[in-house]
Amino acid sequence: MAGSNTGKECSLLERIQVSRQAIPIVERVTASISKSECKRLARIAERLSSDEPALSSANFPGTQVEAGLFDGPAVLIGDNREIALASERDAKLFEYRISHLAANEDILLLGGDRNAAFERYRQIFLGLGTIDSIVLPTDRFADLTPLATRCLSDTTTFNKILARTREAGKLTIVPHIGTESAWMLAAAVAEHSRKPVRVAAPPPRLTRRVNDKVWFSHRVDEVLGPRAKPPFHAVFGPTALAATVHHLALRSERVVIKVPDSSGSAGNLSLSCSTIKSLSTELLGTRLVQMLNEMGWKDVYPLLVEIWDTHVLANPSVQVWIPDRRDGPPIVEGIFEQRVAGPNGEFIGSVPATIADRWVTPIGSETLKLATLFQHLGYFGRCSFDAVIAGSHNSSAALHWLECNGRWGGVSVPMTLANRLTTGQCRDNFVVVQRDHMNFQPRQFLTALRILEPMLYRVTKRSEGVVLLSPFGIERGTAIHLLALAENTDRAKHFAECATQVLTRKLNDSFDLSAELSVGDVEKPAEMSFVH
Repeated sequence: MAGSNTGKECSLLERIQVSRQAIPIVERVTASISKSECKRLARIAERLSSDEPALSSANFPGTQVEAGLFDGPAVLIGDNREIALASERDAKLFEYRISHLAANEDILLLGGDRNAAFERYRQIFLGLGTIDSIVLPTDRFADLTPLATRCLSDTTTFNKILARTREAGKLTIVPHIGTESAWMLAAAVAEHSRKPVRVAAPPPRLTRRVNDKVWFSHRVDEVLGPRAKPPFHAVFGPTALAATVHHLALRSERVVIKVPDSSGSAGNLSLSCSTIKSLSTELLGTRLVQMLNEMGWKDVYPLLVEIWDTHVLANPSVQVWIPDRRDGPPIVEGIFEQRVAGPNGEFIGSVPATIADRWVTPIGSETLKLATLFQHLGYFGRCSFDAVIAGSHNSSAALHWLECNGRWGGVSVPMTLANRLTTGQCRDNFVVVQRDHMNFQPRQFLTALRILEPMLYRVTKRSEGVVLLSPFGIERGTAIHLLALAENTDRAKHFAECATQVLTRKLNDSFDLSAELSVGDVEKPAEMSFVH
């Protein structure tokens, strides 16, 4: 059974040993599966581990490193450079986002410039404490060299982390994604400090697998059955790619090609089948490879090809926390409706889901099955599952699971921040805006604070409003990442829309906030004492 919850905060001492208050876990959907189903999932996990012995291993013998969380100091790494199709420019855009999971005086690794105004904003407006931001050198590294790898080569930074670890007797690494570089940094710190280190992520090989769209598709098929996904194929060359796309085009309106280890829609190529059917296999293959190369794909196979659901009633994204098996079952933190745009389904934000009641139980129980399998494989930490409810009517629609995000992301970080900042209705009725690839007039982060101040959330005096998640998109004029908190979703949407309008207007345009927000929303702008 699964059902809606009113945002009950898990008793972390009872349910799971997540001792970092900066990462509160809130169970919004209750779900359970039978003992017999748990045993079946355990058998599947045992077979997968037997077939791939390194799947659940961090493979750093002799070091005190394991998956988990300590309550002491942490190093946070908001780095997506090891994800396929990542760019150095976009990687820098997201580095500050993970700072919302930091406790006071935690270390944040950066590859781009520090933004002192943003750091003071999160300290004073959000009450999140100070962070010790360290900009790692770039001159002797190639673009896309992971921050954790740079840290290993930077003696000053590495020694600072060692000193912090020795002083506290332990350390946690909190990475955006648990790839090899984060685990290698953890192993090096453990070896040199001779203190235990935990990584708040699954082991690196398992991290790669769960984020691989081909691997995940096979797990959905195995755990939930073939009807739980659109028809899909893994292809291993240009001829097979063209033949598979042509075959699926004969039975659908759209087909999508996915780079399996890319993030979100970055590796999606969605195609109208009406333009495919008349092309020869040779010409189709040439054109497909060319379009994929233009996206940044490097001729690496396999690729995933599947039917693209065109009649979609909802785009649920289910956020899950997977603890160590000894600490209880996975926790379903919430079901959110993704906002997507464009032919490839680019993520542009999320709101709490308002799906029909009949879907809450299957979404909760199927999520728990997938998460339980992962837990048996040794998964720890943040995870989310993206799906669609496909069909013309709820009575005949199907629930299709599309991909897994075995990392922190555009819904989970704002959700956790909402858990941290608020209680009651505001904790559950929040809106996330993540608009990338925009083009508006750049403005300094301090300027953005000044013009948005009447609607900004403030921990000391305003329990609802807008939270800015990252400074660099605003300063470049290319992206807006924000969280809007309010007593109801409509009001949160209104805050988000007004803030987006303000940020994208030209500097010399007038904008009357009092005319846009309802009476009582606008307060006289306060002096920002941190501006020097």
